[in-house]
Amino acid sequence: MANWVNPCKNCPQKYKAIGGDGPRPAPVLAIMERPGQDENRNGRVACGKTGQELDELYLPLAGLDRSEIRVCNSVLCGADNNKTPSPKDVLACASQHLPDEIERTNPDVILLLGSSACSLVPGIRLDLHHGIPQPTSKVGDLFGWHGWLVPMYHPSIGLHESRWMKICMDDWDVIQNYGTFGVDPIPARVNYKERLHEYLDCYPACLEVAIDTESHGGVPWSIQLSHTPGTGVLVRTNDNARMDEIRRWAQATSAEFIFHNAAYDMEVLRRLGIHIPMIRDTMQEAFHLGNLPQGLKALAYRLFRHTMTSYAETVRPASIFALVSWMTEAFCIAQNDLSFVERRKLKTKVKAIVHKGELESLLARLLRLTDAASEYDPWERLDAFWYDPVNDWIRDHVETRIGAYPILGIANCRMEDAIQYAVGDADWTGQVAVELERRRATAFKIHPGDIDA
Repeated sequence: MANWVNPCKNCPQKYKAIGGDGPRPAPVLAIMERPGQDENRNGRVACGKTGQELDELYLPLAGLDRSEIRVCNSVLCGADNNKTPSPKDVLACASQHLPDEIERTNPDVILLLGSSACSLVPGIRLDLHHGIPQPTSKVGDLFGWHGWLVPMYHPSIGLHESRWMKICMDDWDVIQNYGTFGVDPIPARVNYKERLHEYLDCYPACLEVAIDTESHGGVPWSIQLSHTPGTGVLVRTNDNARMDEIRRWAQATSAEFIFHNAAYDMEVLRRLGIHIPMIRDTMQEAFHLGNLPQGLKALAYRLFRHTMTSYAETVRPASIFALVSWMTEAFCIAQNDLSFVERRKLKTKVKAIVHKGELESLLARLLRLTDAASEYDPWERLDAFWYDPVNDWIRDHVETRIGAYPILGIANCRMEDAIQYAVGDADWTGQVAVELERRRATAFKIHPGDIDA
C-alpha cells in the first residue's frame, strides 16, 4: 500500500514509517498503536497475526471488511523491543500526522484500538468505555475532529490472553450499528422517597428485592430496598420503629434478596439483627459470565449505558464542606486558647510576641489546601496530629468545645442527596440482576451435537 504520510520529526532513520492503508475516504477509521516487526518488514499497517485476527475475527462481527475501513497507527515508527509508547510519545508523533490522516479519510466513526490510541483523548477510560460509543462533545475532540469515538481493546490482546477474546468480540458486535450511535436511551424516572410501609405494601409477593447498606465510619448508617425499577426506599438504622418493621418483614417474606457483594452487606445486616433466607449476588453472577466488570457502577454503564453517581461525587464535597466549617471554628479556638504570648523587656518598653500553637499552624495550612475540587486529602494530615498521644490535651480541649471533626462519610450529605445515591445502588442492583439473568439464559447452551447419546 502507498505510504503517503510523512514520518514524525523525531522518527529514527533505522525505522520505517508505516502510514495507513492508502489515501482514500472511509466511513470508519481505526487507529492502532505502532508498527510491529511484521509491519516494519512488509511496510503495511496491521499485518501479521494481529492483522489476521482483525480481518478474520473482529471485522466480520461488525459487518465490515478490511476494504471498507482505513487502519493507521498513532505512532508511525516501530521499536526494536516493541515497547509500548508513553502517552507523551504517542501525542508527539500523532500530532504530526493524524490530523492529515483524519482529514483525508473523513470518517463517520473513529475506532481507538488499544490504550495508546485512547490516550489521545483524555476523557476516555478504556477499562470503562471499551465498546461503548463516546461523543466527542462528552470526552473531548481528536485533533479538531468531532463525531463518535469507540474505544476498543487492541486486537492482539486475545492472542496474549484468551479470556479477553470474548470481551473484544462483544465490543466489535456493537460497531455494526454505528449509524444509530446518536440515539440516546430514554432516562428512567426515579422515585426514591416512599414511606417504608407504603413501599412494602405495594410489593408483589414472592418476587425479588434488591437490598444495599451504607455505613459511616464503619457503623451501619442505612438500609436501602428496591423491588421495582426506578423506585426504592431508604431506612436509617437509628430509626428503631422502621428497623423493627424491616426485621419482621424479612422473616415473613418469601422473596429472594439481591445483593451486589453480598459478603459485605450480609455481615452488616447480621449486626443489625436482620436475617436473610435466600440471596443472589450480582457481583458473582457477573464474574461467572466471564466478560463483564464486577463493579456495580461499571456494570450499570456497560449493560444500560447509565452513569451512576459515584461515592466520591456524592460524599466528598459534603464532607469537605463539613470539615472546613469545623476547622474554621477550631482555628479560632487555637488562636484564642492555644497560642502563647512571650513578653520581652526592651530598654523603654515591654514587647509582646504571640507564638502560634501547632494546631493553629496546621489548620492554617489545611484551610489553604482543602477544596472540594482538589484531590488533596486533609484527613490524613489531621489524623496524624489528632491521634498523636503528645497532642491528647489539645484534642480534649477542642472536642470539649466543638466535638470531633467530621470524617469522610455519607452522614455529611443532605438527606435528599444521600437518598438519591444510596437507593440508586439498590435500584440498579435489581436492574442489573434482571439483565444478568437474561444473559445467563443464553450464555450456557449445549449444542445438540455435543449431547451424549
